[in-house]
Amino acid sequence: MPRNVVGRIRIKIVLVILLALFAGMPIAYGQQAADTLSIPVVVDAETGPLFSEAESLLVNGRSQQAYELLLPHEAKLAGHPLYDYLLGVAALDSDHYSEAIFSLRRSLSVTPEFSGARLELARAYYESGNKDLARILFVRLLDEDPGAPVLDVIEQYIAAIDQHPVELRSRFMPFLESKFGYDSNANASTDNQTFLGFMLLPDNQEIDSSFIDLAAGFHWINERSPSTQWNVRLRLGHRFNQDASFMDATSLGGQTGIAWQRGMYFGRAGVDAYWGDRDGHYNEKYAGLGLTLGRRLGEFWDLSTNIRYGGQRYVDSIDVLDVNRALYSLGLRRHFPSLAWFSLNLVGGKDSERENASPYGNDKFGGRLAAGRLLSNRGNMFVSVGYMRSEYDGLFFGMPRNDDQLTAILQFEFWDVLGRGIDVNPHIRYVNNDSDVDLYSYDRTELGVTIRWSDN
Repeated sequence: MPRNVVGRIRIKIVLVILLALFAGMPIAYGQQAADTLSIPVVVDAETGPLFSEAESLLVNGRSQQAYELLLPHEAKLAGHPLYDYLLGVAALDSDHYSEAIFSLRRSLSVTPEFSGARLELARAYYESGNKDLARILFVRLLDEDPGAPVLDVIEQYIAAIDQHPVELRSRFMPFLESKFGYDSNANASTDNQTFLGFMLLPDNQEIDSSFIDLAAGFHWINERSPSTQWNVRLRLGHRFNQDASFMDATSLGGQTGIAWQRGMYFGRAGVDAYWGDRDGHYNEKYAGLGLTLGRRLGEFWDLSTNIRYGGQRYVDSIDVLDVNRALYSLGLRRHFPSLAWFSLNLVGGKDSERENASPYGNDKFGGRLAAGRLLSNRGNMFVSVGYMRSEYDGLFFGMPRNDDQLTAILQFEFWDVLGRGIDVNPHIRYVNNDSDVDLYSYDRTELGVTIRWSDN
């Protein structure tokens, strides 16, 4: 083809699918209607021969070779809708399902009208086990008036999702974790040296320190039905603070519950608990219940609400801190075809003090903005900013207390970096707590890197 020719490439079908998907019944995947699969693309002297060779390999059933041909060009051609489509099809039919989903969603982010890519994405979700999301995409394709051969394929997929039994699985995934870094305020204390005219002890003033956090645990998933699963998580960890050893802490935490999905609705219910040791002595514990209910609002939006209730208890010497805690939230999440997402959560709650003389009862309200994006098939990025106001019931040193807390997190996850199952996750976390009572005002920055091994 001439260089920099802009044309309307009609991708009818570059692949014949010979898969026995439905109880041994093969599906003949014929040509799709050209009008639903036409996309405007740029083809030049470099990409034209590459795409032609990849199409030829796919048509002849050599999907793994097509995948190996296309993959080295990802850094340069990612974002080209035809390249992403071809790579997605090749990945899908050579059993690289995560890469297929990533590439096909990337193609749709550029050309959302490209029904051919949406059909392959629905297949990719089906093959990866996400039958509910696959069904949503297949139903959407029905509204796009596909040709007769494609209509027959879509209807067979929907029928298979609705009727075909799914093999249930149980997975036990142990993990080991090591986190190290720097904490600008390991004891979360004020940087003032005095309060109400009194000199504060060194342990009550801001102390920066390097730290190491070691942990081990497991995650167990038991599928009870195609849309219901039990989850159990347990984590035991210890944090060493080099310059603030009195803040060294051991923690044991876990949760168990059930997660379910029925069509457009989803939810979770369970219990969680926590036990903490500070400087070699028991310090605090928590146990509570949680319930999440949500609904998908089409292909890209989720709406959910969460309620949690539990008891926070401390060692006898500081049991004035004991509270019963109720938290609730309303969240809206937007998913993007490029494997990115954005969410807004409104949060409220109340801490009810256990002792009549305790000033630690309070009302809470705030919110959080968060976003994430898959950077490649080997990593992603997460960022969030949150605000929480706590209005306390009692007086502190004769003064009313209201706290305004701002938190921000930036975190990256890179998978299989040091070997299969070994992930590297750098992060930065910032907290600023502004209080009417200066003793409780502080800011804190943590820089860290987590290395995690998981047998998944």
